[in-house]
Amino acid sequence: MGKRTVTVIGSGSVQVSPDVVRLYLRVGHDAPDVAAALSGATQGITSVIEAVRAAEVADSDIRTLDASVNQRWDNTGNPVGFTAQQQLSVVVRRLDATGEILEAGAAAVGNALLVDQVRLDVYARDDAERQARDAAFANAQSKAEQYAALAGCRLGVALGVAELGATPVGAQRQKGFAASMSMAASGMPVEGGDLDVSTSITVTWELRTAK
Repeated sequence: MGKRTVTVIGSGSVQVSPDVVRLYLRVGHDAPDVAAALSGATQGITSVIEAVRAAEVADSDIRTLDASVNQRWDNTGNPVGFTAQQQLSVVVRRLDATGEILEAGAAAVGNALLVDQVRLDVYARDDAERQARDAAFANAQSKAEQYAALAGCRLGVALGVAELGATPVGAQRQKGFAASMSMAASGMPVEGGDLDVSTSITVTWELRTAK
């Protein structure tokens, strides 16, 4: 007869104050051929980088994420050219500068700038994630002890632990809107507030005969 076990899912979270905003910016350029499309996208993203630097964002907080080229087609299925895109991530450490940086990027390239995501985050998350895991394990253990008592047993050793995945710190997202919209032009306000770092784990314990 195999070991008697109990398996439960535990959840834990901790509130933290965000200290950065992560911007994911993208520049696209249409052209009749691949080379011209890539050149236009490169010039555009370079202009955005220069504008971001001018807003006092450090080079270490600016990172190119990816580049792509796709063929464009008209309504009848005929090829009409190519679209090149390049994406950039920017870490904004001064929250109230977010609108200023978006304005600067829009001024540099106009409607070619797209904002894929605006996300409040904590730059160093290790402590918060550790606290969330502690809380998740304690929650799982409490459940398992209750089930063990209901089964007339007691908990033995933990036989296995699997993390289901930490939830990213609270996100405020604006997918694919042109940065020239009034949201950016008016200097988008970003309020920090409190955010949750959460995680869930699955834990299996041995069940032992109650004494």
